[in-house]
Amino acid sequence: MAKQPNAKKSRPPSGASNSKASERVTKDASPAARATAPAQRATGGHHRDTWILFVLVVIVYVATATVSVTVVGKRAYFSNDVFFSAYPAWTIAKLHTLNIDTVITQLGIKSGWGFIVGDHLRSDRFPGPILWAVPFYFIAGGSRFSIGPSAVAAAVGTAIAVALIHRVLLQIVGRRTALGGALLFALATGAWSVSADSLWTHPTCLMGLALGTWMVARGNFAASGIGYSVAILSRPHTAVVAAITGVWESVVRRSWRPVILTGLTSAVGLALLIGYNKLNAGSWDIFPGSYNGRFDAAINTGVGGQARPTLWTGDIAATFFSPLRGLFVYSPFLLVLIPGIPAAWRAAPAWVRSSAVGAAVYFVIQLAGNTWIGATDIFGYRLPLEPLLLCAPLLALSYTAWTARWAWSRWAFAVLSAVSVWWFAVGAVTRTPALNSLREEVPWSEWQVPLVVKAHSPIVWLLAAVLAVAVPWALSRIPTSSRDTFEGAV
Repeated sequence: MAKQPNAKKSRPPSGASNSKASERVTKDASPAARATAPAQRATGGHHRDTWILFVLVVIVYVATATVSVTVVGKRAYFSNDVFFSAYPAWTIAKLHTLNIDTVITQLGIKSGWGFIVGDHLRSDRFPGPILWAVPFYFIAGGSRFSIGPSAVAAAVGTAIAVALIHRVLLQIVGRRTALGGALLFALATGAWSVSADSLWTHPTCLMGLALGTWMVARGNFAASGIGYSVAILSRPHTAVVAAITGVWESVVRRSWRPVILTGLTSAVGLALLIGYNKLNAGSWDIFPGSYNGRFDAAINTGVGGQARPTLWTGDIAATFFSPLRGLFVYSPFLLVLIPGIPAAWRAAPAWVRSSAVGAAVYFVIQLAGNTWIGATDIFGYRLPLEPLLLCAPLLALSYTAWTARWAWSRWAFAVLSAVSVWWFAVGAVTRTPALNSLREEVPWSEWQVPLVVKAHSPIVWLLAAVLAVAVPWALSRIPTSSRDTFEGAV
């Protein structure tokens, strides 16, 4: 073997040394290392992108956040789901109690999603969104209840989820695709018109699932369980996502560590949920109040049960394709991603696959325990939001594997994305009694878009069109290069 030259004589300047080292990594290392090395140089820019994305989305969300209401005369009737999450947050922050007895004296509301414990009225909503809104009411709440702080809490929580989705996508796709995927989830789905609009269970649930998925992608399984715990406190059946992800990673890695760590920290969320229900409802239960009987309905194939075959097929078809709430009707750009899913699945790392399978199982459980419509006084769709977030990594890979390969599919995707942003922009600022008149019984003949368009002047349509064009244009202006790759080692 030839003698190596003197290191002192051959050592280049420090900057050149770093450059040469990067070149050696890129040329000689494994494919995973070659993908990771340039990504490390771009990580600073990726973090900057995430913060800019978060700030812009927060501004848009807070500016358009309100509450799901139906205005009749001078009185506003709040959605029960939203109101009975927001009101106990106010009583905790301002009255230091879980009791919501003052709802009767302040607003005259005597019914809704509440139950009597002893001599007091309590909310039966899940603790995740309630506890998330408490600091917002502590800071901005008054001596009388208002819905505003809870709407801001929903907007901020959903914006955090969008930022976390961006971090997730950066593990597998480049800068432009990651930003595009996060922006489309933020502005071209029900995340804007529902989750960021008011205090449903979705803001905190999406935030928890996004954090859990990001941590799994980074191999931090203990932290992933913390994210899943937040989701469980908001929608308990998301526990199946934590279970599937932990088991899947353990099988792939041939190690008990992922399932044990994910399971232990996720179990904290379940324990906190049961403890809260004991404190609030007086029983060691997962589903108190109006949620009682959901499990029995989910497995019942008789009259009144959700497990009837005809009901399953009808619910699934309506969830995806009905004009009333169809996922592919209101976010049609998703259709252009479907052909690339097989190729994306073959290329996907284990955590992308487990998240997608978790989304499917969660969706089946959701339809088993509740009706597909979600609500009548919202624009777009509500219940597919969690599965859509969990499938976002697979869909991003589908875009790079198939959609981005041809000009016609890229143009179709861009046009349908712009259309989706346009009507969600209009729908996110719409409050009309017409939305509350939509009926679950006729999902194939009632479409919400004409209703929200009719509710506004042309200036709103124009502003929405400007945003719809600005989003794909801004994404097209983002520079990309061989140095600008994803962060993960895939």
